[in-house]
Amino acid sequence: MYNSYFGLTESPFSIAPNPRYLYLSEQHQEALAHLLYGINSNGGFVLLTGEVGTGKTTVCRCLLEQLPENTDVAVILNPKASVEELLAALCDELGISYPQGEQVRSKTYIDLINRHLLKTHAEGRNTVLIIDEAQNLGVPLLEHIRLLTNLETNESKLLQMVLVGQPELLELLARPELRQLSQRITARFHLGALPKGDLEAYIVHRLSVAGLDRPIFPAATLKRLYRLSGGIPRVINILCDRALLGTFVQRDNRVEEATMIKAAREVFGDEAVQKQSASGSVRWVIGLAVAAGLAAWVLGFGIAAWVADDGRFELPLLAFFSSSDASVIAPAPPEAIEPAAVVPVSVPVTQPDRFEPEPEVPVSPALSALPEMDGEAQPEALETVTAALMPPEAPAKTPAEVIHQRALDRLEPFSWPEQPDGDLGMVQAYRALFGAWRIDYDPRLNPVVCRFAEAQGLGCLFYSGDLDSLQQLNRPAVASIKTGSGKTLHAAILALDDDQGRLMVDGELVEVPYAELEKGWPGTYTIFWRLPPGYSSPIWPGASGSGVDWLSQQMARLNGGVQLVAGNSYDTRLVEQVRLFQMRQGLTIDGVVGPKTAIHLNTLTRTDLPLLVAEGR
Repeated sequence: MYNSYFGLTESPFSIAPNPRYLYLSEQHQEALAHLLYGINSNGGFVLLTGEVGTGKTTVCRCLLEQLPENTDVAVILNPKASVEELLAALCDELGISYPQGEQVRSKTYIDLINRHLLKTHAEGRNTVLIIDEAQNLGVPLLEHIRLLTNLETNESKLLQMVLVGQPELLELLARPELRQLSQRITARFHLGALPKGDLEAYIVHRLSVAGLDRPIFPAATLKRLYRLSGGIPRVINILCDRALLGTFVQRDNRVEEATMIKAAREVFGDEAVQKQSASGSVRWVIGLAVAAGLAAWVLGFGIAAWVADDGRFELPLLAFFSSSDASVIAPAPPEAIEPAAVVPVSVPVTQPDRFEPEPEVPVSPALSALPEMDGEAQPEALETVTAALMPPEAPAKTPAEVIHQRALDRLEPFSWPEQPDGDLGMVQAYRALFGAWRIDYDPRLNPVVCRFAEAQGLGCLFYSGDLDSLQQLNRPAVASIKTGSGKTLHAAILALDDDQGRLMVDGELVEVPYAELEKGWPGTYTIFWRLPPGYSSPIWPGASGSGVDWLSQQMARLNGGVQLVAGNSYDTRLVEQVRLFQMRQGLTIDGVVGPKTAIHLNTLTRTDLPLLVAEGR
């Protein structure tokens, strides 16, 4: 679903064991070397173990590609069977004919296998048996497999065996009755989690194999990903795949940390993610306790050092604790998990828990209470929203007046309005948001918000962030705010400054103190933004088309009318100009024109946009 959006030729985070995607970390290279050594040493058994999802099967697939052409390979993926069934499966893999029926005994299979191996050995061919999920083998099966290594000539073994399994296999082989098999293992390796330092290289490798050579996972997201996955490659793949889907739904050009957390909640559930966060908090508390103990020891040492012989306390002790070196023992604050991105794709609906395409939903009966939006009523509705967006200029308050007003605010606590019907409240919020753009919106005719917005030349941006991020984007928004009573209130934020916000709730304008709005802020919101011509995905360096032509024109306006390129190719000169613009605006400096970069460009080059903060305020 997201491949064409990011310019990928195939899905980069499939959990299928594709050898092309194998990232050869240091331990994976060592594991592969151990397998090749064990097979070429003409020994008995080669052992590869590791936790679930660490890449054991993928390493084996890579091994198969590196074996000589004169090697016959038998691979058994499901060894949980009887002795006869296992031997029959080996015969099937090697193309050995055997009698049919339930009365065939294991000796018959072994004789046929031995005859076949002697024949292929005489022809100069080697045979390798790979058993995956070998921890499912019981003691009797492992003992029969050991007996197969007795098939040999005077010079060499006729069958090389590779056992691949989870750590339980190590416990099984440690049993006394299997000591003969354990002694015949000539090479063994245990795969662990991916080292933290290899995570970024792992992600970049898989993206590049799939055709993308641009970084789309910021450092903060990678750090969170490692904490959530524990460095297990399969878990990394699952989380990255889901996070890319969420980023596509949000029409963003990089995977934000909140989107990764949302993906983890979908994969593991809220409880598992909360446990992971709690474990991180426990580690921080332990660090804090250790630091506190160390600080107490330093305090005692400092007092002893700076108290003079006559018992007087010397003031230089204060300078000791004000030194910049004090940060060495100070604990870092815990990283708070941000709320997951909520994607309201239509109204009135309950916000979905998963990143999914926008569904068609039936219109709620509550919509029958809406006033008509055609005829003479439409201009009045739009004037109400416009008046809220463009309040009259007020004289600047003196510092004393500001302090007095804040004192009054504390004496008269703010009370949120009641919203009896949440569905109807969401509808009214989106009507107000469209009204800010001077667009008539009737949800009975267009229940899918973003589809209707795109038909009007607007894009939906579902964003995770605080009020500061909303002020930086500077567009009216819809958010679901938690009130003091714990209820959810759907509102359109039409104006916002450092003192208060102006919200449209159920068609009524409400002024909310900034502190109250911040207290109930959900961490996610939806805004509309004006789409560039032909925009369907971020404008990447090297792109061409109408979107690049638009970009060139916008940059020309910012540079006093100087056109940077003659054609419509997003070349290196234009990329550098965009990167400079992103740096000045406090954006990610990647040269990729996604929604946030385009929003900031529109703010500076257009005068027909609704803004949260009026120009000059």
